[in-house]
Amino acid sequence: MVPLLAHLRDAVRGWRRLAPGPHPWWAAGTAAAALGIPLALALAADRPLLAAPATFGALANLYGRAEAYPRRWRTQAWTGLGLLAAVLVGALTAVLPLTGWVDVLVPALAVAVVATVAKFVTDAVRTGPPAGLIPVFATGTLTAEPLRPADLPAVAAVTVLASVFAIALSALPRWFRPDGPERNAVARALAAVLSGDVPRATAAVHTAWTVLTPGSPPALAGWLAHAERVLHGRAHPRALRIVLPALRGRRTLPPALAGPVPPPRPRRRVVRALTGPSALRIPAFRVGIACAAAVVVASAVGFGHVYWAAVGAAAALQSSSLGVTTQRAVQRGLGSLLGVAVAAALVPLATDDVRLWVLTVLAMFAVEFAMPRNYALGTVAITALSLLLTRLGTNSAGVSHLVLDRVGDTVLGVLVAVLVAIAVRNRAGTRALEDAWSRLGATSEVSDPHTVRARLVGLAQARSSWHDDHWGAPEVQQDPREGVAYERLGELIGGPAAKDGTPEGLRP
Repeated sequence: MVPLLAHLRDAVRGWRRLAPGPHPWWAAGTAAAALGIPLALALAADRPLLAAPATFGALANLYGRAEAYPRRWRTQAWTGLGLLAAVLVGALTAVLPLTGWVDVLVPALAVAVVATVAKFVTDAVRTGPPAGLIPVFATGTLTAEPLRPADLPAVAAVTVLASVFAIALSALPRWFRPDGPERNAVARALAAVLSGDVPRATAAVHTAWTVLTPGSPPALAGWLAHAERVLHGRAHPRALRIVLPALRGRRTLPPALAGPVPPPRPRRRVVRALTGPSALRIPAFRVGIACAAAVVVASAVGFGHVYWAAVGAAAALQSSSLGVTTQRAVQRGLGSLLGVAVAAALVPLATDDVRLWVLTVLAMFAVEFAMPRNYALGTVAITALSLLLTRLGTNSAGVSHLVLDRVGDTVLGVLVAVLVAIAVRNRAGTRALEDAWSRLGATSEVSDPHTVRARLVGLAQARSSWHDDHWGAPEVQQDPREGVAYERLGELIGGPAAKDGTPEGLRP
């Protein structure tokens, strides 16, 4: 009971907690443009049914934002193909001549399959938000559209064109800040190192190394290596405080201080997740079950727009642990209540498609501006966006009916998600923790600092997930293997060792 109350308290505190970093003005602006222009073209052509595929194609712009530009474009291109597949699955389901309960079960199965695959792949690649949520939204939305077989080529073409346009928009910053993603990642790592929180800083440094590519400016890798030496008590932090403002802007970086700089290395996350033992399979399976169950139950209760129930379930289960699922469920439920209140005030202002389009674009801007900084506030904006998208091109839908469906479907979806998370436990989490400890014990012979750091980060993630999924005690277990691994990492990154050979933040 005590861990449950702690998670509920964290869910409430999440409303006033902002993630560190600058406000994402540019990201929000490009996301709004990527959505607004295809929507305007669909409405200008008097084809409101193409608004949905245009919307979901444009949302490829939301992925890979933290990656270097070549990787970002690859991530967004693959995401665009995934969203095209999700849209087509929903569209094909919509054109099937289904009746009775089959008309409920087939869409539920389609949403469940897409949710399972999207959850597994986005977790394996570690795309970050919005992860596997958008494909579920896309499939669910298209299953409810009044499409005909003749509409399928247009749906596919519009999705592809909107994705290409969104990816092109995301490339614009490269013309005036080509190393922006790498600078931002290294700046976050330096700030984490200066905070003195060793586990958090180790994870931030590891993330920054995965962002850097062989083509990144050498000074960035040099300063990141120096930051890691500071973290392990082998260098003074004064230089980091001086260079941090330059990293966050566009100024030329001074040469990094002398020391070994390990080169960045490629990632093969999906291959490892598919071929080896993985704790990602059960969370993906759990999302599929919850989405299918939410659609069926929402239909049985009599709600409309039942795909919102699947989206609510998928959103709550994007975390792989029970505790965070509970927090997200509470935040999404409260956010939906506030979001429908906002939408109920906005929708009456949209007396035609032009005004509705303006409100929709503003809501998209609000979603992308709020979600990276505060998930709870982001749910308010995304709820308003969902209701506006539902009204786009179909102004006959009553506001009260939309509000009732949205609240009912979302609450039902998050409740189903929590119940499924309790019932379908991730037993692989225990094995993942044991494997993480085993790999950590073999680091004394490792000569690659990337490998040692990855194992330390993997242990922290596996341990946190295990405690959270089992609602166990949150305290960190002490084990000599962890200290040995930190000492080995300190040896590999170079520089004189601290007096006791232990990272400063880990000293008693």
